[in-house]
Amino acid sequence: MPFKNKPAIAVVLSDEDVFSLPKAKLKGADLIELRVDMFREIEKVREVFTVAIKKYGLPILCTVRATQEGGEKKIINRLAIYESVLPLCSFFDIEIFSKEAKPLRQLTKGSKLKLIGSYHNFKETPTTEELERIFEKGRNLGFDIVKIATMVNAMEDLERLLQLTIRHRDNGIIVIGMGNKGIPSRVINPIFGSLVTYASLNRASAPGQIALRDLVRIFNLMGLRDD
Repeated sequence: MPFKNKPAIAVVLSDEDVFSLPKAKLKGADLIELRVDMFREIEKVREVFTVAIKKYGLPILCTVRATQEGGEKKIINRLAIYESVLPLCSFFDIEIFSKEAKPLRQLTKGSKLKLIGSYHNFKETPTTEELERIFEKGRNLGFDIVKIATMVNAMEDLERLLQLTIRHRDNGIIVIGMGNKGIPSRVINPIFGSLVTYASLNRASAPGQIALRDLVRIFNLMGLRDD
């Protein structure tokens, strides 16, 4: 994994963010997730990615999120977008249960790019058995990393997500609890093996996301980083 820090912090940006935010604003970030579904001008995707690389000098994760799992707008030919920016990225993210999952795996074979298979549930945290089924589905599809993000409605949900993290800490996993009650998972799960935690700058891309400056400060206070 091309990160100098563990746990790694990904900051989520739109095209407007890339053109307006100075490098100093991203201090402490290890990875940039460019959410193409949040872009205002989809036709300028390659330009945005090129500018982000030159401006920030951080690994790039391309995500074109489906509306069914939290995407802001429906984008018809997502595979074409992924293919167009493949040489510019270190990571792609695609939903495990999407129709594009298998074709994108084929598209990225032979490249150094790491593919993240993701699952988002904005209503609840599934049972342990269901979480394991989702994880295994991602691994069977050949994803390098499986990302599971679910809504936390009770303490038991946090515990279930932490246990999932610990069981698969050596298998390439990202586990996130969403919502206000899920905020602790964004700090605790990375300590126990979740590879990446996501931070916000101008606005959160998921409920419960912590601001970058606050997340860096928390990790520094815990002795996990020295930014």
